Amino acid sequence: MEGVNPLAQFLRARRSVLEPGDVGLPRSHSPRRVPGLRREEVAMLAGISADYYLKLEQGRERNPSTAVLEGLVAALALDADGAAHLHRLARPAVGRSAPPETVSRSLIGLITSLPSIPAHVVNRRLDIIYVNPLGQMLSPGFRVGNNLVKLTFDPDMPRDAYWRLTAPRAVAYLRASVDPHDDGPAMASLLDDLRAMDPEFEGMWRRHETRMPGGHPSTFRHPSVGSIELRYQTFNLPGTGGQALGMYVAAPGSPSAEKLQMLSLLAAQTPGEGDRGTPRKSGGTTSA
Repeated sequence: MEGVNPLAQFLRARRSVLEPGDVGLPRSHSPRRVPGLRREEVAMLAGISADYYLKLEQGRERNPSTAVLEGLVAALALDADGAAHLHRLARPAVGRSAPPETVSRSLIGLITSLPSIPAHVVNRRLDIIYVNPLGQMLSPGFRVGNNLVKLTFDPDMPRDAYWRLTAPRAVAYLRASVDPHDDGPAMASLLDDLRAMDPEFEGMWRRHETRMPGGHPSTFRHPSVGSIELRYQTFNLPGTGGQALGMYVAAPGSPSAEKLQMLSLLAAQTPGEGDRGTPRKSGGTTSA
């Protein structure tokens, strides 16, 4: 991705955001020339030679052993998502083919059986390729062909405290979802679009943070029912080339659950387009 070895990029980015105290090293009393850990400190913590680590950061070594990777996980204080991403970077898939852009009928049947839960299916780039009627009712941005990260960086979205919290999460989700070795035209175009939409995207992207959504709060303001507080849950779909099912769930018995039930009644009376395969242009999401 981006014409440079992704593993080398990741190591440099994650090293630069750590301080000695973050990994149990004594804090330095003198200022450092550059932020973050030194290469030799990472090498020591990972149990490898400084020369070998330098080769990793320079992209001259691209296939470290599992033992080396586990050492780097500890040295860089990576969480489970970060560790999984590191292993993906060092173990690129062989013979990758274009992922399918269609959703299986069995999955559509499953989603249809849960009409009171807003749901959509996204591909690796987080393009929406299916959305159920309640999902469309929840937000005008949830339409086939729209991209979840583009919705977040839409110029019309207010850059408030909620956006400051959710925008880095969206970028980290994109990092975790895409093939880290994908430098094809579709991915390049998406990154170019996001950079053009908001200059802050570039800084978030270069942090190389990865995070899969796991119950993150999402707030929607709907003109009919007002503010709705939901939790976003995702489920990877094996054998689909990286598709994921996203569902917005309300706490049982909460006011938001009642509002979601009201929306589901409205959605049942409104013709939907969730299973259509052609994109439709729409306005931005109303999540805020």
